[in-house]
Amino acid sequence: MSVEAVGSSTSASTSSSSSNSSLNQLDFLTLLTTQMQYQDPTNPVDNTEMVNQMTQYSSLEQEVSTNEKLDTIASQLNAMSAMNSSSYIGKDVIAEGGIITVTDGVASDAKITLDEDTTTLVVNIYDSEGTIVDTKLFSNVSAGSYPLGQAALNADNDLTSGETYTLKAMAYDENGADIGATLTSQGTVSGVSQQGSQVILTLADGRVTTTADVSFTS
Repeated sequence: MSVEAVGSSTSASTSSSSSNSSLNQLDFLTLLTTQMQYQDPTNPVDNTEMVNQMTQYSSLEQEVSTNEKLDTIASQLNAMSAMNSSSYIGKDVIAEGGIITVTDGVASDAKITLDEDTTTLVVNIYDSEGTIVDTKLFSNVSAGSYPLGQAALNADNDLTSGETYTLKAMAYDENGADIGATLTSQGTVSGVSQQGSQVILTLADGRVTTTADVSFTS
C-alpha cells in the first residue's frame, strides 16, 4: 500500500471518528428505535425503563446547554470587569499589610490601627529578603489610627532608597497581653490585569495587590 493510500485511509478514519464522537438527539432516537426493533419478544423493554432513558438523555442535554451558556456569561463578565478595571489607573488605594518603599531617602506612608490603648508598640522593619533591618519602639499609644512614615520609620535615613520594606507590628497592654494592631499602606495604581475572577492592581512602587484587598481614597 502506498504512503498516499495510508494517509487517505487514516484521514477518513479520523474524520469518521470525529463525526461520531458525540451523540445528538437524532442519534439517541435511532438507538432507541433499534433497541425496540431487536428486543427479545419474550422479554421486552419495560416502558418505565424506556421513559427513564429518555428523561436521562433530556436532562443531560439540558445540562450541557446550561454549562455552555454559563461559560459564555462568565467570559462576558470577565471582559466587562477588565474594561471597568482600567478606571482604577491613577487612583490612590489603601491596601492591607504594612509595605513601604523608600524614594530619594523618603519612606512612603503606612498606617497602624490599634484596637485598645497600648503600653508598648513594637514595629519591626524587614527587607525584601525577609531580614529584619530595624525595630521601632513606641510607648503609651492610645487606641486609634496613626500614620507611619518618614518621621516614624526613617528619620535617620537608615533605609535604602529604591527598596521595598515590610512592617510587622506587635502591641501589648500594661499586663503584657496582646492587643490587636492592623497595618495598611497607601499607593497609586499604575497597572491593571485580570487573573481569573481577580482584578490585579500594580502600584506605582511595584507592589501588587487585588481589588478585594484595597479601598479607594480618590
